[in-house]
Amino acid sequence: MVILRLGFGFLAPTKECDATGGCALIKEGKAKAALLEAIDTLQRTNRLLGESSAIPSNKVAFHAKLTPYVTLGSAQTVIFDHVITNIGKAYNQHTGHFTAPFNGIYVFACTFLQTRGTGVHLQMVQNSSEISKGYGTSGSGEAGVMNAVIYLQKGDVVKVLHLPGKGSQTIHGDWSFFTGYLL
Repeated sequence: MVILRLGFGFLAPTKECDATGGCALIKEGKAKAALLEAIDTLQRTNRLLGESSAIPSNKVAFHAKLTPYVTLGSAQTVIFDHVITNIGKAYNQHTGHFTAPFNGIYVFACTFLQTRGTGVHLQMVQNSSEISKGYGTSGSGEAGVMNAVIYLQKGDVVKVLHLPGKGSQTIHGDWSFFTGYLL
């Protein structure tokens, strides 16, 4: 008597064939048990995959550009209106606010260019506390830069402001950027 396995893998039925070529399916409890176990494993895997897709990603990064020339008043928020990257949707292009979606260490940078003949004083703030300050001189084509590496709690806000008490100053559109990401 010859035993042949037909099909693929552990789900294959077993046939018993005799010398005359006649074959009969063997009902094996093992084959049924293996099939039930495979179904159970697939159901558990699908359930776990469904649950894991509901877990929020902790990737956060943004890069935004100021497009118009803006004349800033005292303590005015600079709104970088053109979003280039916004992974995690934490930067608001209408308010200029970055709101931390998770606790963690974040890196921020701002580069800005003043218009010819005027200097620009900016500061980066976390909630209401200054974390960085920058100045673009009144010379031709000289940019200001600010950087910060800071621990934020979920809900903390980081934004760029015109330094209070500096009067009216104009920042150059298309040459000014605000960037941040979660380490």
